[in-house]
Amino acid sequence: MAAVATPTRRPASAGAAEVRLTRVIPAKTAPIVAAVDGSSASRGAIEFAVKLAAELKVPLVFVYVRRGPSGLLGTPFFQRRLTAVMTHARRIVAGALRAAERAGVDAEGEILEGAPRKRILEFAGDRDARLIVMGSRRRRFSRSVSCGVVRAAEGPVVLAHSSRPVLASAP
Repeated sequence: MAAVATPTRRPASAGAAEVRLTRVIPAKTAPIVAAVDGSSASRGAIEFAVKLAAELKVPLVFVYVRRGPSGLLGTPFFQRRLTAVMTHARRIVAGALRAAERAGVDAEGEILEGAPRKRILEFAGDRDARLIVMGSRRRRFSRSVSCGVVRAAEGPVVLAHSSRPVLASAP
């Protein structure tokens, strides 16, 4: 089994970090990218992405995008908050990887920093993803990440509402 490493673009903000939790993925196979965040809609997206990847026999990449904690209150607060956010992100990605492993799907996970919509689209483009799977939940006071991804994606996007996925866009 050959492996290929594909670099990802880093956000323009200074000090941005990326963390990779990796398993080997066969070379020259366009993966499915599944955006995860730990919500119930995200759990539906994980289930659907794993089933789809198993049926299509393609690799799966789970992406968790975190916004950087505010440095406004100083270094100790920043470091505690960053540690808490990274622990949460690793737990979510590890759970998704376990679901893929149980289904026998080759998968990897990445934790990225930045604006979720922008980073998900950049990552999917960098990986030449065959499609993006993500959960969708109603937002009351802020713009929906899933809506932004659907509007700006160059490829198909599947939105998982709890347990029933909906094809949201196709080029």
